[in-house]
Amino acid sequence: MGEEEFRKYLKRRGKKPAVVDRNVAVLKDFTSYLLEKREKDLDGVTTDDIDAFVIEIENRKQSAKGYLYVLMNYFHFYGNKDLLHHARTLRGERTRKTRRIFPIKEFLNINPNYVRKLATIGIKNVEQMLENGKTKKQREQLSKQLDIPEDAILELVKLSDITRIGYVKKKLSRLYYDAGLDSPAKIAEFEPKQLHRFFVKFVEESGWDGMVPNPKDLVSNVRSAKKLSKIVEE
Repeated sequence: MGEEEFRKYLKRRGKKPAVVDRNVAVLKDFTSYLLEKREKDLDGVTTDDIDAFVIEIENRKQSAKGYLYVLMNYFHFYGNKDLLHHARTLRGERTRKTRRIFPIKEFLNINPNYVRKLATIGIKNVEQMLENGKTKKQREQLSKQLDIPEDAILELVKLSDITRIGYVKKKLSRLYYDAGLDSPAKIAEFEPKQLHRFFVKFVEESGWDGMVPNPKDLVSNVRSAKKLSKIVEE
């Protein structure tokens, strides 16, 4: 398995000791499963082996997401792109089934009457808002159909777009929007420390009610924003 090399790899990626130990323990579990049930070692693992291991875990009434995350780490370390992609796909399928899609009614400072009107045609969460309002033509149609100002619909679409970067709750999405960073593309122009300074200045000058996120908490936001393509038409 190359346990020491794997440990060093995880440490280089900033994993805490407890997380490193957890990764190694899961990988040992997978290795034992391969030897006992599949009569092979890690060097010969296939996508079928991963599928069978996931079934084994879920038969134990456990979530396979954590196990798959460890396998993703290992296959990334090992340099096997095909197995990494397969493990990532399996984990993504399970994450989509359990994750809570952010409801648009939880955004700060929005008109609840507009939210109720959108709900009457099945638009209740950020994914539905983006799907039905990402183009100018769609927003024009929604505005006429529901008697909601087009700029109010665009605001909800942009707030929903911001949530695509992940780790963004209702207050942080509003901070991004009010500070003028109303799309992942605009957020992607910053580095975390630079973004932190930008927010500090904005809060001081605007009197915005809320705390400025720690620079470390902005790292994943910026990283994610840089990977996202534009989907909202203005």
